[in-house]
Amino acid sequence: MDVTWSRCGDQDCIRGKSLPLGTRLQVRPAAAAEFGGVPAMAGRLLVDGADVCFVPRFGFVDGTTYIVTIDGHAALTRLHRRRPERAASTEILGIYPSAALVPRNLLRLYIWFSAPMSEGSATEHLRLTDDTGTTIRNALLPNENELWDAEHRRLTVLLDPARIKRGLAAHREIGYPLRSGAAVRLVVDEGFRDAQGNGLRTTGERAYRVGDDERRHVDPATWTLTTPSANTAEPLEVGFDRPLDHGLLARCLRVIGPDGLPVDGGTEIGQGERSWRLIPARNWLPGSHRLLVDPGLEDVAGNSVARVFDRDLTRAADGPRPTASVAVTFRPRVG
Repeated sequence: MDVTWSRCGDQDCIRGKSLPLGTRLQVRPAAAAEFGGVPAMAGRLLVDGADVCFVPRFGFVDGTTYIVTIDGHAALTRLHRRRPERAASTEILGIYPSAALVPRNLLRLYIWFSAPMSEGSATEHLRLTDDTGTTIRNALLPNENELWDAEHRRLTVLLDPARIKRGLAAHREIGYPLRSGAAVRLVVDEGFRDAQGNGLRTTGERAYRVGDDERRHVDPATWTLTTPSANTAEPLEVGFDRPLDHGLLARCLRVIGPDGLPVDGGTEIGQGERSWRLIPARNWLPGSHRLLVDPGLEDVAGNSVARVFDRDLTRAADGPRPTASVAVTFRPRVG
């Protein structure tokens, strides 16, 4: 008897050739079947001439091996469903921080892809290397539940917080993942699969130089504002005293006009995450405006407006701050 991949009508199937009428043909993914006690795949058995065809309720998955049994007996055969060769089209759009210099206590990085990505194998295709190309062991936090945005296009990569926070066992025993003065590089290899199972067009990487630690609150009072002229659509430009978190910048700043309504428009994050600008959809009104800063806005070391990530308990200045939004007022120029 022969069992093969085939078609039954307009659907993919597994065909058992010349099987007796009433034969029960069952299919299980090999990876699941090895655990035992796994129910057979849901599907229909259809008679096609002298053959019996199994048509799954949900489609077969490319790149998966299936175990086929007949009438509940031992495994009859293993069938591997080949993954079609498709031209890689997904690219890495950006790796953040984009600043060349990062603090030794850098907490997180972001990788943006041009299309939705697969989940579950990020740690196999990401590495942090030193200036010789050697992987820095245990620098990145292994995470079974990968941190993707809703569209599966932005991946958040964490350095191990237990090695960054002073006083924790991992910090005492191993120390920081990064070393001040060193050169490091985040590398994303082309084997990272997109949601269609295809690799990336090219490898992506970003190089950094490691500086000193950053352990200060994010303080909007230190920012510089370049105010626009009233009755124009000139941009409002905000400069920061250090690189801020790219992912949080996209949602932690907003402007309220003198009429109490949000000022809508397009936003841009500047090079190195050192600035932010708002291009209004309508001309600026005269009068007092408020730039509202969410207290959760962080720098690249995890320090926010409300708290210091690695707090020194002996420093009163490092204590928690109110969790209400911080308002920076400005007036568009008149005349």
